[in-house]
This record gives sequence, C-alpha cells and structure tokens, in this order.
Amino acid sequence: MVKKFVFLAGMGVGYLVGSKGGREKLMQLWKDPKVQDTVSQGTDWAKEKAPGLQDKVTGAAKDAASKVTGSSSGSDSASATAGSGSSAAGSSAGASGGYTSGGDHKMSPAEPQPES
Repeated sequence: MVKKFVFLAGMGVGYLVGSKGGREKLMQLWKDPKVQDTVSQGTDWAKEKAPGLQDKVTGAAKDAASKVTGSSSGSDSASATAGSGSSAAGSSAGASGGYTSGGDHKMSPAEPQPES
C-alpha cells in the first residue's frame, strides 16, 4: 500500500514538474496569497532560528570530526594488531600492498565480520 502511494505521489510530482499544464497549475498555486503567507512565515521562522542552529550544527560537526579522527587512529591500530597474528589473508593483504589509496589516506581492505 505504501509503495502504491509513493508511486502515485511520484507520478503527481512528475506531472506538475514535467508537463506544461502541470507547470501552469504549479505557478497558479505558487501565486496564491495563502501560499505566499505560509512561505513568508517559514522564511521569518528560519531567519529567527538560524543563528542558534548554526551554532548547534557547528558544534555537532566538530564533535563528529573529533570522533572520526579519534576512532580512526584507534581502529587502525586495533585492526592491524588483529590482522597481523590471527589471519594469514589479512596479513598478506597488508604485506602485498593491498591498500586502497584515497588521496593522502590509506585504507586497509575490508575484513570479514565474525558470525554471531
């Protein structure tokens, strides 16, 4: 049922955006005073909330960056330790240069996850 709804909604949006008649109806809807009032209220709300949201987003981005930076160095050493003694395939991939380079960073090949 949900798939049908999403499909029908996609068809409606496609009609509005893709056909000349749909674009004309969309422009009529856009010029409606009620729609313009709602848009201006949303714009005013966004301008009012933007400074606080900017601080929150900046803080969250810094936290995420520090977690990624901190966890990547710890997981690299942990995976290198685990791969060097426990698995011949893991150690041979590192020894043969089976690393994927992405700019200045090197990534080790994926290791299979233990089954639970």
